[in-house]
Amino acid sequence: MSFTSWSWCLCVSILLLGGSARGGWFAELGLGTAFSLPSNLVIRQDGEEDIELVARYDTRPLHEVPYYDLRVGKADRRGAWELELVHHKLYLANRPGEVELFEITHGYNLMTANRALALGDVVLRLGAGTVMTHPESTIRGRVFDERQGILTTGWYFSGPCAQVGAGWQRPLSDRWRLNAELKLTGAWARVPVAGGTADVPNLALHLVAGAGYSF
Repeated sequence: MSFTSWSWCLCVSILLLGGSARGGWFAELGLGTAFSLPSNLVIRQDGEEDIELVARYDTRPLHEVPYYDLRVGKADRRGAWELELVHHKLYLANRPGEVELFEITHGYNLMTANRALALGDVVLRLGAGTVMTHPESTIRGRVFDERQGILTTGWYFSGPCAQVGAGWQRPLSDRWRLNAELKLTGAWARVPVAGGTADVPNLALHLVAGAGYSF
């Protein structure tokens, strides 16, 4: 089972299972999209000149595995401490002639530890963590072998990331609530390509909406 499949199983399990005791724990699952700002992409291959460009990326939030945001945490009087996974996606839109394919779409995953502060129905959030990527590329006719990485799954811990966000929540019942959030994320990742590496920084605006459940 892939990392993405495990993520979806965890999402569903957390939202459907809950004990009768209330300990401040909660889970949130949202869908949405992101807009990646243009950023410098550098691709290096052995024996070749570097490819450098100001990259533009599409998100395609509903294509293949959809964009999603999973968050679990424990609330306190001021807000909450959280762990979050944003399944972010990058499709290179302005490919130069040497680049037949460049995608990080089974995950340019942003995994962060957050501090959230609640101000009534508004939640302010700050987080930092790491990027976990699943790169796919064909450059100068050389196809990257995805049977590498962590346990030959194609996944790599690729660099640092951070986020800042502001959200809104509306209770539906004692346990359920609706959430909406606008966030800005920044990340830097170095991913492998056939015969080299690529530096893939990303600065993106995200819009997410979904539901939360308090245990």
